[in-house]
Amino acid sequence: MIRWAERFIATPSVSTDGNLAIAEQAAILLQELGFAPRIEMTLHEGVEQANVVAEAGRGEDPGVLLLTHLDTVPPGDHAAWTATGGDPFRPTREGDKLFGLGSADAKVDFVCKAFALASLEPDCLKRRVRIAGTFGEEIGLLGTRYLLLSEGTKGFGYALVSEPSELSCVHAHKGYKAVQVRIPLIENTLPKRVTVTRHVFTGVAAHSSTPHLGINAIEAALESVAHGDIFGIRNLQGGRARNQVPDQCSMEIVTPSGEEGTVSDAPSYAVEPLVNFHATWKHFLTLLTGAFDEEFDPACSVASLNLVSIENGEARMTFDLRTLPGFNAEEFTGMLDAVGRVSVLHADPPMESDKDGFLVRAVLRAQDKVGWRAGLATKSTCTEGGILSAAGIETVVMGPGLSRGNVHKPNEHTLVSQLGTARDLYAEILRILAC
Repeated sequence: MIRWAERFIATPSVSTDGNLAIAEQAAILLQELGFAPRIEMTLHEGVEQANVVAEAGRGEDPGVLLLTHLDTVPPGDHAAWTATGGDPFRPTREGDKLFGLGSADAKVDFVCKAFALASLEPDCLKRRVRIAGTFGEEIGLLGTRYLLLSEGTKGFGYALVSEPSELSCVHAHKGYKAVQVRIPLIENTLPKRVTVTRHVFTGVAAHSSTPHLGINAIEAALESVAHGDIFGIRNLQGGRARNQVPDQCSMEIVTPSGEEGTVSDAPSYAVEPLVNFHATWKHFLTLLTGAFDEEFDPACSVASLNLVSIENGEARMTFDLRTLPGFNAEEFTGMLDAVGRVSVLHADPPMESDKDGFLVRAVLRAQDKVGWRAGLATKSTCTEGGILSAAGIETVVMGPGLSRGNVHKPNEHTLVSQLGTARDLYAEILRILAC
């Protein structure tokens, strides 16, 4: 099993490059374990992508879906992968740690699920069990959406979705929306001569699911506009990604300067539309704290303003919103219509499974049986589980390895001991659910 885990890590599967190579490896693994896999190929934006699927068991009762995404985020700077000698695709053991891209998030867990399913006697299974490796999770949960559209989940009532949780049973997670507000700007009538000063605001980057762990440079720039005596601005630019608290934002301030300034034909924009947006945004953030659930960290819905630019006479503000299950996001985003044109760029639903439901009770019972009493947990980011849950499938999210501070960064790793526990735990869950 560990050799196969290393083989998966050594097979690059960055989302935007396509995952056909890792899908083929997954199919070979399933064949070696005695299954009859099929690769379901599709093109997404001109790139070959694939889900790999195999089945076991029989019966009319709702089946069990074992789902793992096989794609990964880009590795970033290879030199930062110091634990793997500068190669993120070089699986490296150091004690109980197995380093490499995708070791925790989450393709190695497919290996654990495959070995767990293979450990059961075929005649034991009185429900259908379908194991699926999906594509494009990191760029929009694409493979799971494809699975639903192609009726690949029809007849299945329960799902175990892979994400690193140190094998805690994640029964709920927040929803996600990426939203853009396009704010029309008002061009100033420039005096003959002006002074243009460039200001750079710095912050602290953080994942946008935990904005309180960062310092938002875009908000710092807007604060300066709101509380400064500024004639006009131009070239407002900040942020690196729409799911990251920005650590830098730059802005040019235009000031009339009489005969000492320079002549400029470039447009300058009045600050009032930005001041209005900033005031509405602050009110919006305050309202998000009106509902709390202490099971989550952070305990309320959160939003992070992650990208800004000025283009074609408008300021484009992009933020993401992570909402508690049951939270009506539209009620709050509607207030931003007063300051600009609001459009939703991407949306993923939250997940919430009954803590007293059949699936959650089965997982807790299995944890106890194998001596891994990790219990229940929640997740502040979204997963493929939200899509399955919205489709009426009772779903939990779990997997070996640590999530926070480990995934989506160099030297990602999992724990070899947890891989063995995961295999045993999944096998016990399947015995309870399907045998």
